[in-house]
Amino acid sequence: MTESICSSSSCAQCGFRSSIFSSLTDEQLKELTVQKSFHKVGKGEVIVEQGSSINGFIFLRVGLAKLARINPDGREQIAGIATPNDFVGLLSIFSSKTYKYSIIAIEDSEYCQVDYQLVMDLVETNGKFSKSLLEKFSSVSDLLVGTRLELELRQLRGRVAFIICYFANEIYKNKTFNLPISRKEIAELIDMRVENVVRTLSEFRRDKIIKIEGTTIEILDQEKLKWIKMHG
Repeated sequence: MTESICSSSSCAQCGFRSSIFSSLTDEQLKELTVQKSFHKVGKGEVIVEQGSSINGFIFLRVGLAKLARINPDGREQIAGIATPNDFVGLLSIFSSKTYKYSIIAIEDSEYCQVDYQLVMDLVETNGKFSKSLLEKFSSVSDLLVGTRLELELRQLRGRVAFIICYFANEIYKNKTFNLPISRKEIAELIDMRVENVVRTLSEFRRDKIIKIEGTTIEILDQEKLKWIKMHG
C-alpha cells in the first residue's frame, strides 16, 4: 500500500461530490480535501484487516475490492464486492470499534480515507449530510442482503451464472471481461465447493454458453446464461 498525492486537487472534482458528500458546503469540502489521505494498492493487497481499529471512512475511487471474513473454522467467506464510488466498511463503522471483515483489493485500486471524527462532526452539523449517510448505509445493507438472498434461491448452476452476469452487466458492462477473482473466491462468494464451480464453468464452456481463455470470459449465449441465472 502506498500513500500518494490525489490526482484531483479537490474532493469536489471526484466522486465525493456526487455521493454522500454532495450536500457539503464548499468550505466543508475544502476541509475534507485537506484532511483526507489518498492511497494506491495492488491486486491482493489488504486495505483493512479484520479485527483492526476503525479510524476512518474509506471511499473506493478506482478498482474493485472484496469484503471477506475468516470464520471460526478458518474458512474465508466473501460477503460482497465493492465497486468504484463505494464507501466500503460502512456496515461496521457505527456498530463496532473494529472491522468485522477484511477489505482486500482484487484489482489495482485507489481509495481515499477520511478521518472518522471529521465525518462525525459533519453528522452533527449538517442534517442533509446525515440523511445522505443513512441512505447510503441502508442501500449497502439492502444490496448485500439482496444479493445473498438471490444466491440462496438458486442451485449451483444458477449461482455461477448469477456471478458471471453480475461481473458482465453490473461491473464491466461488457460481455467480455477479465474475471478478477479466482475459482476459489467464486466458491466462497456463492457458498459452494471449488470443484463444483470448476465443473460448472467447464460445462458452460462445453455447451458454448461462455468462452474461457485464462482469466478472460466471453459470454457467447447471453439468453441461455440469463435463463440459467433465473432458473438454474
